[in-house]
Amino acid sequence: MSATSRDGAPTILFYVQHLLGIGHVFRAIRVARGLAAAGCRVHIAWGGARLPAVDVSGLEVHYLEPVRVSDEHFQTLVRTSDGSELGEAGLNARRDHLLAIFAQTRPDILITEAYPFGRRHMRFELIPLMEAAHARADRPMVVTSIRDIMQENRSDKRVRETLDAVTRWFDLVLVHGDPGLIRIEETVEGAHEFLDKVRYTGLVTPEPVDRSLEPSIRPDVLVSSGGGALGIALMHAAVDAMVLSAKMPTNWCLTTGPDLPQVHYDAITARRPEGMTITRFVDDISVVMANAKVSVSRAGYNTVGDLLRARTRAVLLPFTGGRETEQLRRAQIMSERGVVSMLLDDDLTPQSLAAAIDRAVTLPRAPIDIDLAGASKTAPILIEEFERFGRG
Repeated sequence: MSATSRDGAPTILFYVQHLLGIGHVFRAIRVARGLAAAGCRVHIAWGGARLPAVDVSGLEVHYLEPVRVSDEHFQTLVRTSDGSELGEAGLNARRDHLLAIFAQTRPDILITEAYPFGRRHMRFELIPLMEAAHARADRPMVVTSIRDIMQENRSDKRVRETLDAVTRWFDLVLVHGDPGLIRIEETVEGAHEFLDKVRYTGLVTPEPVDRSLEPSIRPDVLVSSGGGALGIALMHAAVDAMVLSAKMPTNWCLTTGPDLPQVHYDAITARRPEGMTITRFVDDISVVMANAKVSVSRAGYNTVGDLLRARTRAVLLPFTGGRETEQLRRAQIMSERGVVSMLLDDDLTPQSLAAAIDRAVTLPRAPIDIDLAGASKTAPILIEEFERFGRG
């Protein structure tokens, strides 16, 4: 077992698969770019649709046939191109392609994003990948890369499945969070079985916003719905909420995301009050957010990271569709710390949104003692662990 690749730094194969949302892809690629900046040769096994907005410069990307799940219930795996089910032949072809990438790249470190804490649909190719890794004479160190808050209330069977996979296949669990904010055992049942493998990296967030940059627009209130389709109700409520706000009655910007169906985009645009801008996309949204007085958004990992970097007052509307609990837990933590105003989907009306924004305006911009440097800190943690692994 070699502690380094031929050029003196480990070669890494990073498996990244987005099935519905794309937020975790940005986190994974930020981690990968941090590893490349530290001198590692980083290969990405990319399993979803190509995303032009994701900067993969400095990385060697290997594209598998793109797949996704059909809806938020995660029941069916389909081709991204036409929505058809893969079938046995398609599953086998993906598996064989992934194994060929592993054989070609011969990584010193194999990283899976989310699995075995997620990506259960991909076991048809990930278990063979694990088997191939462990069968190699000079086997790679096997690592999982996960966010700080995981899905709760899983069945005993699913919990046991995850714990057994961590025990059997993985040498390291990289938790991209700050234990001072939340610890992995708070949302993962049975985590005590693998705590010796856990390393916290800090939250993976963008670099601090350059406040000398002039934003393309300067709204007092920035309302964003991320991927778009899941924010239909938010967009419709926001159009009517502006005139109801006592503290922020004008100068709002609604950014709908590219996926909002055209019929809804047309509907909200037709009702747009004077003093409101509506757009599908803002190129410099981090700069705009940093200059806004209040940001209204979902409570995803990346969005909250952006808010913490920008120190922007915020209203968070956590996504709770299906059995999701992650965003609710994150929003509750931020609300309890007094840095956001939280509003649940079931309570969303133009009136409640306006009131939440008025509350958010009164919140302090006090800095929070949270480690936000996970993108750069992951590399030294991983390399140190790999050197120890190589000596073992």
